[in-house]
Amino acid sequence: MPQRQLATYDHALRAAPAWWRGALALLLLVVGFLILSIVLGGIALIVDVATGAYTLDDVANGLMTLTPVTMLANNLSLAALIPVSMLIQWALFGVRPRWLSSVEGRFRWRWFGRLALIIVPVWIVYVGASVLLSPLEPIVVDGTMIAMLAVVILTTPLQSAGEEYGARGLIQRSVGSWFSRPITAFLVGTVVSGAVFASVHFAGDPWLIAYYFVFGASMSFAARGTGGLEAPVLIHATNNVLLLVPTALMSQTDQVFERGEGAGGPFMLIPMALCVAAAVVSTWWGRRNGVTATAPLPPSRVTKQQGMPPAAMAAPVATPTQLPTTPQDPSAAPPR
Repeated sequence: MPQRQLATYDHALRAAPAWWRGALALLLLVVGFLILSIVLGGIALIVDVATGAYTLDDVANGLMTLTPVTMLANNLSLAALIPVSMLIQWALFGVRPRWLSSVEGRFRWRWFGRLALIIVPVWIVYVGASVLLSPLEPIVVDGTMIAMLAVVILTTPLQSAGEEYGARGLIQRSVGSWFSRPITAFLVGTVVSGAVFASVHFAGDPWLIAYYFVFGASMSFAARGTGGLEAPVLIHATNNVLLLVPTALMSQTDQVFERGEGAGGPFMLIPMALCVAAAVVSTWWGRRNGVTATAPLPPSRVTKQQGMPPAAMAAPVATPTQLPTTPQDPSAAPPR
């Protein structure tokens, strides 16, 4: 029996190659997110109006404010992209949901924790410096502030993970399934997923648009280099939570969503560089820790039903290694 060839995370949906699967996957993801946003956003609107957060006249005149309920609806609609992306992958490509997390078919929590030892401290320093260099508002402890803080801490990690499962998971891999050559699949998939990621943030400032694209491309590199979504989810969630907590404490969360012209500037080169560095360091740290970055293509119900192996499998790459049981020697706007 010939040896099964290995593939990177971004090329794994080549297990069931067919151009229409990838195209339909992208369409279903967009439609699914729109439905979730409308439903949950509508519920939030009803609750806010009923509780007096704002009136129907405010809604008609576009004078709504960001409330904890609105923030919760936004985060949950994005978090729902995790199961939605998994189900779309399963339905169209015949690949079970668990294979969306990594090339090993699971979310590798030990690797996630080891990487956090590097990413979290660095981001604390970065965000701390950013906050101290910005105008500070007094902290007013009231019910709204406490509710917003709770929503940020409890649901923003899920929101960040949802964006990664949707963009770096389903979109990148669906586009990658169109190409037999791994490098072509990665480059085109990175451009498409990065462009979609940047566009859905509706930024009107060129610097912010560039930042969102660089962030997305960096997370694509991290996913490929580490064989899964653990690194992108960690970086994304750490960035968002640490930046939103101070704004929630100072009741400035509205400012996070100010993305019009003039909101960015050359200072955005700093977070761009940090994102690129985080992707490179994640890949390096994964190799130092023996994290599996390549594996045989996942089993697909589609190819089994057709009675044939998946076509044009990825070219062989380095043999994967397993995460060791003991440690080896150690060697500004969030992308919402």
